[in-house]
Amino acid sequence: MSVDGPLTPPGKPEIFVLDTDPSTTTHLLRLREHFHVTTEESMVAAVEYLGRTTSKCQFLISDICANAEETFRVFRTAKSCAAPPTILVTTADVQQLPDALLSGGDAVLLKPFPPNLLFARLGRLKRERDNRARIATAHSFRRFHSGRNVVEAEWSGVHCPHCNAAATTLDFLSHRRAWYACLACKKVWIAKRIER
Repeated sequence: MSVDGPLTPPGKPEIFVLDTDPSTTTHLLRLREHFHVTTEESMVAAVEYLGRTTSKCQFLISDICANAEETFRVFRTAKSCAAPPTILVTTADVQQLPDALLSGGDAVLLKPFPPNLLFARLGRLKRERDNRARIATAHSFRRFHSGRNVVEAEWSGVHCPHCNAAATTLDFLSHRRAWYACLACKKVWIAKRIER
């Protein structure tokens, strides 16, 4: 396990990175400028780390490993924490994404991606996390499923062409097209981008 040294300023959000892909690990140096970063390559060690009560990880960045079920077990462990982290799934395997979202994934970043997109996505997720904390403090209640807002699927305005259930927006291909997933029938497809 690799953890930032004592030079990490206090108050930085904590990120746990579970991804051995060189395209992601090259971003670690820049991530450490803005976040307290812990990395791990072993799924067993990741479950142990997340299961510790001292873990105050706010974000989990993870690829889907060859044994996808092990990755999803890590996601479920993370979401069972007293203060569950926001999970950003980074992968090139779009067919695994419905199961990743159902296991607790909050957002998706399809590989390959440039560093600025990673930082933009983390910034948006941090704002959403801060907003949820403010809402919880104000005793306002919203429906959440494994830490993920279940009405997000309804907001996309797209329905599954296979079963007609509400679809979830995964990631944008361009200004006109996006990836969508159906969590009901676990299908993934590309369609016209719908702005929320």
